[in-house]
Amino acid sequence: MSIAERFENFAADFEAAVQDDGWSRLEKYFASDATYLNVGGPDPKCKGREAILDFFKKDVTASDRRFDKRDLIALTSPVTDGNRLSRQWRCTYSLVDTPKLVVEGEARYLFEGNLIKEIEEELSPDSKRNLDEWMRSYADKLHT
Repeated sequence: MSIAERFENFAADFEAAVQDDGWSRLEKYFASDATYLNVGGPDPKCKGREAILDFFKKDVTASDRRFDKRDLIALTSPVTDGNRLSRQWRCTYSLVDTPKLVVEGEARYLFEGNLIKEIEEELSPDSKRNLDEWMRSYADKLHT
């Protein structure tokens, strides 16, 4: 299986976990010593499979689920270079009585065989500004 195919399976299982909180289904995709970093973001660097899955669960609960709707789309097909894969994405969040929040970024993966060894996510500079402005104006309307 190519890393692009493995990534597509991971992405589908990630979206399923967002819906049903079944984060353990993602264990099979990560090396035990994998790392996750949100480049330029406030999130801590996560080290280890369990820490990453715990972070995903907490992050989705603290952010994505506080909106009425979340739509994630790929802006590009996965691009591979050896054992590295990257993809541009856009996520649109909807909340009643607020403008939509649209953020875009890039996710970069390093694979070790069929396992994810590293993930780096990075918002575009415009998205960082849009997110900060939206939160300053509407964060009090998010679901608790």
